[in-house]
Amino acid sequence: MAYRGRLIQRFLCDLRQLDTSATAAVLGGGYDDVFDEVLPVDDGSQLGASSRRELPQKLLPCQVDRAQWDDDKLLRSGHDPETTIYLHLHTPDLENAGMIDTNGAPMIYPGDRVEAILDDAGNLQERFPNPPGMFVVGVERAGYGLDMAHTPRFNLVTLTVTKPRQGDEE
Repeated sequence: MAYRGRLIQRFLCDLRQLDTSATAAVLGGGYDDVFDEVLPVDDGSQLGASSRRELPQKLLPCQVDRAQWDDDKLLRSGHDPETTIYLHLHTPDLENAGMIDTNGAPMIYPGDRVEAILDDAGNLQERFPNPPGMFVVGVERAGYGLDMAHTPRFNLVTLTVTKPRQGDEE
């Protein structure tokens, strides 16, 4: 088998994927296709509880790049820090985890949540409180690998991960 490279500065991404069938089965909750979000369930509070259900944790090797980290954005409603990171996943690691479909596309989707970043030994480096959470908003195949054998192929998957924006009032 041809050498397909490796991640250089390796971390582990604690990924929590949306379980669409379990979320849809929540009594009084589910998923709103019009607003493209999980519905709240009445719990006696003003906001309600989330009906979001997630699949079991997946730890995936990744490289981390920062776009923004708590950059200050001031709105009429007050302080709103923005955070966006890029996680680069190696396609062979995704194949080993069973997260590549029969068409070669990654089975990670917008709306999946990143709980934490750990070092390669499993030590916590950064936890993202939920709410607000850090969610995948973009999935892109990239990194065409080495072309020594004249057989380039997608070698990386880049995830764009960000905090949801609440009440953006520019």
